[in-house]
Amino acid sequence: MKLINLLLLISSLALGACATNPVTGENDFALVSEAKEIEQGREYHPQIIKTYGAYDDVGLQKYVDRIGQKLAAKSHRAHLQFHFTVLDSEEINAFALPGGYIYITRGIMAYLDSEAELAGVLGHEIGHVTARHSVRQQAGQFASDLLSVLIATTTGQSSLGNLSQQLSTGLIRGYGREHELEADRLGAEYLHKTRYDPEYMLEVIGVLKDQEVYEKKLAKREKRPANIYHGVYSTHPRNDDRLKTVVRAAKKLSSDKYRDNNQQGYHKRIDGMVWGSSLRQGVVVKNRFAHPDLALSLQLPKGWKVNNNPQFLEARNPKNGAVAQIGVIARKKDESAADALKRLGKNKKLETQSTDYGATAITRVSSGDGKSQPARVSAIILEDDALLTLVGTADKKHFKKTDARLLEINASFQRLDAAQVAAIKAPRLRIIPRTNQSFGSLARESALEYDAANKLRLLNRSFPSGKISKLETLKTVTLDD
Repeated sequence: MKLINLLLLISSLALGACATNPVTGENDFALVSEAKEIEQGREYHPQIIKTYGAYDDVGLQKYVDRIGQKLAAKSHRAHLQFHFTVLDSEEINAFALPGGYIYITRGIMAYLDSEAELAGVLGHEIGHVTARHSVRQQAGQFASDLLSVLIATTTGQSSLGNLSQQLSTGLIRGYGREHELEADRLGAEYLHKTRYDPEYMLEVIGVLKDQEVYEKKLAKREKRPANIYHGVYSTHPRNDDRLKTVVRAAKKLSSDKYRDNNQQGYHKRIDGMVWGSSLRQGVVVKNRFAHPDLALSLQLPKGWKVNNNPQFLEARNPKNGAVAQIGVIARKKDESAADALKRLGKNKKLETQSTDYGATAITRVSSGDGKSQPARVSAIILEDDALLTLVGTADKKHFKKTDARLLEINASFQRLDAAQVAAIKAPRLRIIPRTNQSFGSLARESALEYDAANKLRLLNRSFPSGKISKLETLKTVTLDD
């Protein structure tokens, strides 16, 4: 009897959950109304801003919003109130929340080369919104969960999915091959209607695929898993015939003459944009980390690759795989640095050593492959309720030399006064005229530390072996105000 009732429930929900797709005009299985969709976007927006931060450049924010609103006005859901935000993040990404909230990082904007390419990225995200991809994904997940409930009636085993998890999967990793292609088709149509050449969507794919090739080579060289990009156009190979077909189909809608790609205007907007991590996250210049809010600095080993993640700072030796992670955690009331290490290591018998900066100890940790290896852990008291922690490790063969570097990081800890905090500068992207330079000499003059020549090649659409002499202007990274 239970089985029959559940089947009737599924049937009635499916009938009641049909909604007209604004793009196709056909019925879709959707459990979320447009009002609820807008409410979801409004609810999640503050969380996105809290996580990433909005980039502090009113002019750039208005510029991106103007381009986005122009495209949205030509979309299938022009009645929605769209919101466009540049996020203060070095990640290379763009994504959309339900209901018209669209985000693009300054990280991806650094690699775009014209207003038309910016429009291509925004148009793609508008396509996700107009086709209600997040809502359709939620409906698909719900149907899957109903099946799990049905199975539970006979097996007694089931768990329902989490809405926030469902949404985040679509936001960060895309919506699957067919939905991504539909967003491309719609984006191309919106570009055409606003007189941007849809072909520039293909240019964006080219630069993102260069990033992917570079990351795979770098990961192999550094003996680590590749951090493959998942986001705008991530499902497409470089020469994707299906994508080319939908992009060029948009050009057949009419014979409008396309506007200039406005490369010069775009370059003017991004000239001076912060490069890398933001001041609120702390900046890394020549492998020296300085954090204005925490008023501290640390020197990281020369030649180590540094990634400033939102959760922690990571430095990795690309030659032997040694790694150090630095973060800030809560401190218990009146807890000493030594006691903090024992608590964090869940080892009351941990042998610690007091130092000028706090406490340190040798212990063991599990590596990425699950094997145990030696590690150094250190703690520095920052405030009554905060600790700076450092965990560094390498395999047994390389740990002795690595440990010397870890102790040097500890010893480099410095508290900054007001004048030193005020002097902290974030590296910035600069557009300069081409000179008689090579990428090698440009790299030496830049504020980039690790693999600088290849990063400049990626910025200037010259990866892996393009000629600098063919460029009229160059993108570089400097410490100039």
